[in-house]
Amino acid sequence: MDYGKMFSRAANLVWENKFLIFLGVLASLASSGSSSGSGGGGGGTGTGQPFPNGGQPLQIDAEVAGIAAGVIVALICVVLVVGLILWAVATIARGGLISGADTIESGGKSSFGQAWGAAWQKAGTLLGIGFLPAIPGLILLVLGVMALGAYGGLASLFGESFAIPAGLTTGVVLVACIMLPIALVLSILRTFAERAALLENLGVMDSYRRGTEVLRANLGEAILLFLLQIALAVGLGIILFVPSIFMAFCCFLWPVLLLIQGAITAFVSTLWTLAWRQWTGKAAPAKVV
Repeated sequence: MDYGKMFSRAANLVWENKFLIFLGVLASLASSGSSSGSGGGGGGTGTGQPFPNGGQPLQIDAEVAGIAAGVIVALICVVLVVGLILWAVATIARGGLISGADTIESGGKSSFGQAWGAAWQKAGTLLGIGFLPAIPGLILLVLGVMALGAYGGLASLFGESFAIPAGLTTGVVLVACIMLPIALVLSILRTFAERAALLENLGVMDSYRRGTEVLRANLGEAILLFLLQIALAVGLGIILFVPSIFMAFCCFLWPVLLLIQGAITAFVSTLWTLAWRQWTGKAAPAKVV
């Protein structure tokens, strides 16, 4: 595999087809839109006492507490819904990047609408592929919540001095040691499964099986490509570190930051699509012009 030629071809594809950058911006939404903030804190009253009414705890009306709880639950639901929407858009946009790059490399013409439409037709499969790596984490989260709930219930029965059973902690740690590697492997395979779904019209599980086959057959080249990608990311991170900090604090430059992130995302996606084409023998790589 000629890595230099492939890197050059990927850069040319993105530069000559700017819609890939906009798809890259959308594909970055899952990471850039997942941040959340929290704030709040009690302010002093100037009396030096924790309670303003002579040391008596503040009484909160039950109706007010109910409304506050409802608002908090509603906000959490809104955040979850927005997060799911951003994740779905990012997943489909990644599919659009794959389809667009493959179409152009095959000698055809593509556009934002055509690439998005091709990915939209496989939206269910792409979402399934993207959801599968999250299942181990969800299992770990549910087990953790159940463990905390069980501890809270036992502590309320036996008092605050109730100690966490050693077996409970050990069990959670063991489950984490099993689930986290599975999630990591599935996340790596997702890159290959998405291309199998888009370029070979396969379902969720068949895409993962096909992706595993391609990865195993080209493991050495895939690892080297991944290491080169990391080296490139480190280099770009060093070069763009100071400009990125400056742009992050200047809201007028946020669109520029998004475009840079989108271009990098599009380049990396195109790089792996070109590699997939070579590994599967779909077509000879186009000549760099």
